[in-house]
Amino acid sequence: MIALRYMLKEGEESFREFLSKVRENHSIEKPDLNKEPFSKEFLPGIIINDGVTFKTKQELAEYLNEVFETSGVKREDVIGNKGLWTWLAYIWFEQITNNRKNILKRNEHYICTSPSNYRRYYIHLIAPPYIIYSLYGLPLSKLFVYNPPWEINDFTERVAANQFLISHKNIIEAIYRLYFDESCGRPKPGAVSGDVEGSVRRFIKVIQQFEFTYDIYSMSSDQIIDLLPQEFNRWKNLKI
Repeated sequence: MIALRYMLKEGEESFREFLSKVRENHSIEKPDLNKEPFSKEFLPGIIINDGVTFKTKQELAEYLNEVFETSGVKREDVIGNKGLWTWLAYIWFEQITNNRKNILKRNEHYICTSPSNYRRYYIHLIAPPYIIYSLYGLPLSKLFVYNPPWEINDFTERVAANQFLISHKNIIEAIYRLYFDESCGRPKPGAVSGDVEGSVRRFIKVIQQFEFTYDIYSMSSDQIIDLLPQEFNRWKNLKI
């Protein structure tokens, strides 16, 4: 167990240096950044389990959501604290790299950037699962949290990185209904492929086109799905 902290500039630089080295040598020791001037304790004081095991991003998001709610910390108090998300990636580094077997190439997966830079912010491995889960809960967040903590989530990078999509529940509900298969607990095959008709990539482009002629954000998910052109028909009733 450890007190929740947030990373300072010196801690971020040290973590960045560690990331560079650990990609070359997986056995390198992780530096102790749980002290000033590398990090500071988050207030109000919160204790987290640094040894907890998460099988999926959903379990990670549920754990953080419960910790924050129990401590009386509101969602808006943490979503913009990039130092907190960076520190959590540091403290759970073994978790989000599959015990260093799956270390991703981009530092932004571990070092959180400003929320104003949506495309970079939403590739972080810890912040987006919590942010989307705490916003929409289940089942709508399942597309974004179904996979292991160390894997990139294509729906997060395609959908959540577009602020006009992720901030509208009716659109997220339509995406969930089209592309998530509840029977196997994961997206339908080809849902994010650029080569498959009616995939989520096409959905994004079509919704952007609809903006010019429809008040798309006031529609229900049923109305959005009904508007979609014929290429999306297979997703409405796809059998796995």
